[in-house]
Amino acid sequence: MKPADRARRAFCWTCATLLAAPALPSMADTYPSKPVRVIVGMPPGGATDVLARILAEKMAPALGQPLVVDNKPGAGGILGTDALAKAAPDGYTLSLILSGAVLGNQFVYSKLPYNPSTEISYVYQAVDAAVVLVADARLPFRTAKEFADHIQANPGKLKYGSYSTGSYGHVAMAYLDERLKSRMTHVPYKGEPPLLQDMLGGHVDVAFGSVANTQPHVQSGKLRYLGVTGPRRMSALPDVPTLVEQGLDDAPFRLFGWAGFIAPAGTPKPVVDRLAAEASKALQDPEVQKRVRGLGFEPVIDSTPEKTQQRYLADLPVWKQLIEVSGAKVQ
Repeated sequence: MKPADRARRAFCWTCATLLAAPALPSMADTYPSKPVRVIVGMPPGGATDVLARILAEKMAPALGQPLVVDNKPGAGGILGTDALAKAAPDGYTLSLILSGAVLGNQFVYSKLPYNPSTEISYVYQAVDAAVVLVADARLPFRTAKEFADHIQANPGKLKYGSYSTGSYGHVAMAYLDERLKSRMTHVPYKGEPPLLQDMLGGHVDVAFGSVANTQPHVQSGKLRYLGVTGPRRMSALPDVPTLVEQGLDDAPFRLFGWAGFIAPAGTPKPVVDRLAAEASKALQDPEVQKRVRGLGFEPVIDSTPEKTQQRYLADLPVWKQLIEVSGAKVQ
């Protein structure tokens, strides 16, 4: 047999062997092979933390591995988001964040240890996240309009709290304070539970918060709902009017925040797509939807990594303008 014929036969044998060999499992098929860490940049007990635990519990059986929530509160979500951005991009570290952590912080803080536009992969927007404006029930106003009139007529008299510096609760109130020249005092906290504890003690007068954590205190008569953010009423609080309905119709009060999963930039697309698919399935479960709505969130069942990235880019200029007007800056 000529050398050329032998080479040809060897080549054909190799091709036939490769074609007959079983296909190797894809990354999406083998992932995950160990527990997945889910960083939450807020303390345990807040609405974001509870949402993360609901989704982790529901997604774990389908993924075949536990999703372990790891709370890293502080600096308006910066500590948790920085830990996420610096983690290995292998799908074994995620974060469940409120949108302000990746949108607002880059404009509030003069320098961040990470770039939200280049060092993060946007996996899945899980919920729309309107918030409620609540006040100490001993104060004389009962609506958002009465509150606005009161602080304008009594400058320098009230304190507002926020669940973190740079959060929506901070910059939206700073915006209103600037607009009405009311000279309110801002008191920042590391999470919602300590904020509400001080409100109940009479140390803070008003704040934006979640339905999950404020509702028991409203039902007890200690706090009072003044209104909700966003373009429509919450399904969890159908009788509470929006701020827009009450005449506070500036763009910041029409804004819906959101919460969702992010991963380190460079996380393989098959892994990101698998996580997004499992998040979508979890949010389609009626019991999960009931629990999520009980937190004051609206579940999003048709998001994707691409849609989440688009939402981030669409909200970016809105947050930039809000923070510039509010003057909420941290060096």
